[in-house]
Amino acid sequence: MDSNEVNQLISKNISWTKLPDHVKQSIGNSDEYDKKVLEFSVKNQMRYRKNLVRHIEKSAKTYYEEVLRYSRQHFMLFPYHLSDIIV
Repeated sequence: MDSNEVNQLISKNISWTKLPDHVKQSIGNSDEYDKKVLEFSVKNQMRYRKNLVRHIEKSAKTYYEEVLRYSRQHFMLFPYHLSDIIV
């Protein structure tokens, strides 16, 4: 199984309990999946609301601060699609 399959499942908001068994086996446990969800969401500057990350990171403010920090460190453009929330 490759990371693209996991990323597709994350982007479709598939929770750990609904993952196919072969994906669960390759990831290991729900904590590892949570890490992958957070990493994917931050890297792709996903919105907090309507995303799996809201179940992992309980504070939207903390999540968006992490998105901005990651974006600055990796010389990414400001996430203008999130400006209604961040600014």
